[in-house]
Amino acid sequence: MRDALEQVIHLPLNYRVGEGKQLGEKYRVGPYFPVFILTDTAGEVINRWTGYTGADRFLRTFYKALSNLTTIDDRIAAFEQNPNRGEALFLATYHSDIKAFVRAAEYYQRAQAIGGSGADYSYQIFENYASAAWNDQVPFDDVFSSADAVINAPRKNLKNVATVAQLMSKLARRMKTTDRIGKYLQAGIAATGSRRDARGLKLHAELNADLALYVNHDTAAAIRHYKSGLGKNWDKNLDNYYPFADFCFERRINLEEAQEYALIASQRASDGPFKAKHLSLLANICEARGLLSEALRYAEETVMQDPDNETYSEQLERIQTAVAQ
Repeated sequence: MRDALEQVIHLPLNYRVGEGKQLGEKYRVGPYFPVFILTDTAGEVINRWTGYTGADRFLRTFYKALSNLTTIDDRIAAFEQNPNRGEALFLATYHSDIKAFVRAAEYYQRAQAIGGSGADYSYQIFENYASAAWNDQVPFDDVFSSADAVINAPRKNLKNVATVAQLMSKLARRMKTTDRIGKYLQAGIAATGSRRDARGLKLHAELNADLALYVNHDTAAAIRHYKSGLGKNWDKNLDNYYPFADFCFERRINLEEAQEYALIASQRASDGPFKAKHLSLLANICEARGLLSEALRYAEETVMQDPDNETYSEQLERIQTAVAQ
């Protein structure tokens, strides 16, 4: 990797401070790290990719980026003159990475049209419209047609169907409009019904729980379904405490029991970011219950455990404001 990086001017930066912060804004660095951005001498983007990988994968990505030094703007212009599926997919990935989700979806749609009947990017199209709605770039209504395309595809990908159900439920909670997601939950339940692996069983139970909660309006049944997915004697396994508390908090149900399990999990968690994650959830639950003094205490402890995390600082400020009022 050292030899490879000698082929470029390598400028590592912390996006939170100084020049790193300025360039982070310019290049639309998001919440996932690290971000690698290859530019020309004028600072125009050639390629970018995100995430930790092993050396071999990093080098494959690095050399692939170096193999075509055309800037993004020039690739967009060339694509409009000569559309092809490979370039459409490249530009879709790039725009998704910079959070231009609608543009990304449009490039996936063009890739699908170019590829003909054998090409299916319906899930990628849905994923980007869902991300656009989550980031307030489009209204929730714009997501439904792409979700329908996944669950009604002639050759269904069951994993994608289940993920669509899960994401539609999450989006609906955020948008406070859960009355239109029944068919997605039912499709996801059918898609996960034959799975016997631990992850599949847990997702199947979660989708059943959301169906009980949002369609049948039966909170007790929702809690039973979710607990069943955690396995027999679930409450004897400390690893289940955080997911259970988070499930309840996200849906604003059963918060008293959720607080009990979140407290135990936070007490057992190792110091640092891991404990901060648990304390932050505990603070959120207390805030949702109106226990602001407890929420404030846990939010302060959260920041002490992970002082560089901006999300936790924002949480503390929000709770401090609520206490002051």
